[in-house]
Formats: sequence, structure tokens, C-alpha cells
Amino acid sequence: MPALEKRRKLWALLGILIFLLLNFPLLQIFNRDTLLAGIPVLILYLHAVWILAIVGLYVLSRLLTYRE
Repeated sequence: MPALEKRRKLWALLGILIFLLLNFPLLQIFNRDTLLAGIPVLILYLHAVWILAIVGLYVLSRLLTYRE
């Protein structure tokens, strides 16, 4: 069952990466009074991470679909 083990490791790695991107130290870096196109940088960062997490989960699920 190496394929199942690999799949679990990749899911765990992606989950940890998403958790780290949405945790305090990185959020504090983007928490500035700067506006980009009239939108606070923190809001743009949160939306970008959220969209990339969804795309990453989708791609990972499509690549790692168990085929018999």
C-alpha cells in the first residue's frame, strides 16, 4: 500500500501548509495599513491563500484518485 501512504502524506503536508499560511506570524506580516487597489493587503492575502488552498485540494484529489 505505498500509494495509500503517499496519498496520506501529501494530504497531511497540504493541510499543514494551509495551517501555517493562515497562522499568526504570516498574518502579522500582511497586516499593514497599505492598500492595493483600494483593498487592504491582509484581505488580499487571505483570499489568495483561500483560493490557492481550494485549487491545491482539487488538484491533489484529482491526481491522487485511487484507480483500480
